[in-house]
Amino acid sequence: MVSTIRFSGIASGMDTQSIVDSLMQAQRIPLDKLNQKRQVIEWQRDSYREMNKLLDDFSNFIFDGIYRQANMLTRSAVSSNSDVVTAKAAPNAGTISYKLENVTIATAARMQSTAAVSKDGKIDSTKSLWSQRDKLEGFTWKQEEITSNFKVPEKGATDFQLTKGAVSETLNLNANGKLEVKNADGEVQEFDVVVGSIPETKDANTVYIDENTGKMSFGTKLEGDSSFSVSYNHNYLEFNIETYKEDGSTNKRDSDFKIAGNVTLDSMLSQINSSNVGVNMFYDSHTDQMVVQRKDTGNLINSEGKSINFTGASADFFTQALKLTEEQAGSNAKFTINGLETERASNTFTMSGVTFTLHNNSVAGESTSVTVGTDTDAIMTTIKDFVNKYNELLDKVNGKLTEEKYSSFTPLTQEQKLAMSEKEIEQWEEKAKSGLLRRDQILDSAMTTLRNNLYSEVKSNEVTLTDPKFNQLAEIGITTTKNYMDRGKLEINEDKLKAAIEENPEAIFQLFMADGPTYEEQGLARRVRDTLSSTVKKIEERAGNVFKTEDNYTLGKQLGRVKDDISRLEDRLKMVENRYWSQFNAMEKAMQNLNNQSNMLLSYLGMGAQQQ
Repeated sequence: MVSTIRFSGIASGMDTQSIVDSLMQAQRIPLDKLNQKRQVIEWQRDSYREMNKLLDDFSNFIFDGIYRQANMLTRSAVSSNSDVVTAKAAPNAGTISYKLENVTIATAARMQSTAAVSKDGKIDSTKSLWSQRDKLEGFTWKQEEITSNFKVPEKGATDFQLTKGAVSETLNLNANGKLEVKNADGEVQEFDVVVGSIPETKDANTVYIDENTGKMSFGTKLEGDSSFSVSYNHNYLEFNIETYKEDGSTNKRDSDFKIAGNVTLDSMLSQINSSNVGVNMFYDSHTDQMVVQRKDTGNLINSEGKSINFTGASADFFTQALKLTEEQAGSNAKFTINGLETERASNTFTMSGVTFTLHNNSVAGESTSVTVGTDTDAIMTTIKDFVNKYNELLDKVNGKLTEEKYSSFTPLTQEQKLAMSEKEIEQWEEKAKSGLLRRDQILDSAMTTLRNNLYSEVKSNEVTLTDPKFNQLAEIGITTTKNYMDRGKLEINEDKLKAAIEENPEAIFQLFMADGPTYEEQGLARRVRDTLSSTVKKIEERAGNVFKTEDNYTLGKQLGRVKDDISRLEDRLKMVENRYWSQFNAMEKAMQNLNNQSNMLLSYLGMGAQQQ
């Protein structure tokens, strides 16, 4: 945009800019009113969306808190000896007592090296397996031939990296047993090959290959654009580990483990432990022994009586090198429960909705009781949270519905803001925003409907046989406050609520969550959530949301029309301002012409006087 620089008042001496600004200030009054109207619509839209978020948050709270049977039918399971057994009851667990005796916990199968695994010294688990191959014996490395092709960069180079490490020998040497490097002209240079470690001082005619990392280093810098190819044996382990489930099926990897020789023992064990084969393995440097243990407890074996089985081409790495040949079988948990002798593969098991966890063997002759009942405190907490959230919602929405409207506090113009401090602007706008949703029909109707949702009784149907004794909130100790200014807030008689929960928790759940075909047969929480959902939709039709364009909701369309009016008025004001400037410029031009004529006349008169 190109701005116009105006020089005014040269002929007249008038401050034309100030005059035009004053004239335009009066002309801009309709524009200021339109901008204020736009601001009010935007504030009202934002207030609606704020209310919608409150309604949506409460709806989500109901879904996460009241809808979940586990919250409204919470059961407790209390053990008389938590050192032996603990328990957790599901909502469907019955009120019952269990007596556990003769508890022997389940154990997991394990294997341990029958002797130290290292031949000389001890393994360093942080170094590559290939670098310590002389310490492990009784197995054969698997090998694969790898070919790496190299193109030397233009600037030349001495160091290169093979695709894989754990190199035992090179294979594509020429008849002289040397590696050939061809330059760009096809000339061949021969290099001796040494596989091992790379020395500090290198022979110019030798290439050294680090057997662990696969790094290659030539004794002399190769010419740019040279090329060569290296084939070598890469050494690795290939194996699988099988464990077995209670139903006889097998746990194992879909594909065998393939562990490169340049991988450390720690890294290999990490891969095994994080896989689905179901074992934990570790190496103890003090004893120089390996331990492998099943993650699952119990007598879980295959047809051959094995619980842990090493398979694959490198299975002898475990059985011979690591000496894992003897297995200590796992055992099932055994116990007597209410006189019934039984057993489980796991120390954690479920009976009739109660999940038991065995921790230790019981003392001979002693028993542990587990009593299952209603967790009254937990259910009370859920209901109290619902009431508190409902009251908070009423407070905030009713606050908006009764908020004072200050008609004299309109949105500030830019000129007004420039004359005020930030604190003054904040205080002014606080009053200007007040009352934008006062007596709003959508919200007022929603609050009335919510009160009716909660005060009406819930009738039973063929599916949900709601106890008539507990078919209203008042019957379980929840009533409206006596202060009419609270506009329907709820209060709880905790003793009455607790007694109702203890008497019939299922009936309390149905009071909130009964699912019937008619309104009367629906639980209170379902009614409330339906009302919240319909209100949210109505508000979105009026005020939209962050995903809707202005054309898709009522206030947005109003806002769009006001913006169009502002745009048209701004165009007209530019024309008016240009007209004012044209008029003043014309006046300046006329006065300039008059001044020029006067100067000429004076000039003529002065000349005549001199002649006399």
